[in-house]
Amino acid sequence: MERRGDVIYDTIVHTIIFVLFFSGTFWFVSSYTNGAAFWEDFYAKEIVALIDKAEPGMKFTIDVTPLAIVASRTGVPVRDVVSFDNVHNKVVVRTRLGSGTSFSFFNDLDVVYSPVVSPSGSSVSTQLVFEVKEKIYDVRA
Repeated sequence: MERRGDVIYDTIVHTIIFVLFFSGTFWFVSSYTNGAAFWEDFYAKEIVALIDKAEPGMKFTIDVTPLAIVASRTGVPVRDVVSFDNVHNKVVVRTRLGSGTSFSFFNDLDVVYSPVVSPSGSSVSTQLVFEVKEKIYDVRA
């Protein structure tokens, strides 16, 4: 026969697990409802695919208007939407505060970019301009 304390303890543990599971599910679903996670994933993969196929000296201009619109709705500045990490060969796309999607590229190149700009001052017709160059290694003894 179970004691009353064991039943209460089991109920509390199951309730906590239930709340954690459904709050995690709610967070996951809500990140896809406004399109933030979709656009982050889409643009990160597309930019990485371009860099992996690029050769030194190639310059790219990409319209990132949908990405900028979602970012402006969530409070992320347009200039912080896309960034490149040349040390770890990563592209980071952010449309939500405190999170983002990053993918690594395999081509051993440096990416020189100007932050996302909005020519008209709004998130309409927003462009990302970047150029790939040969990686420069510092070999000082």
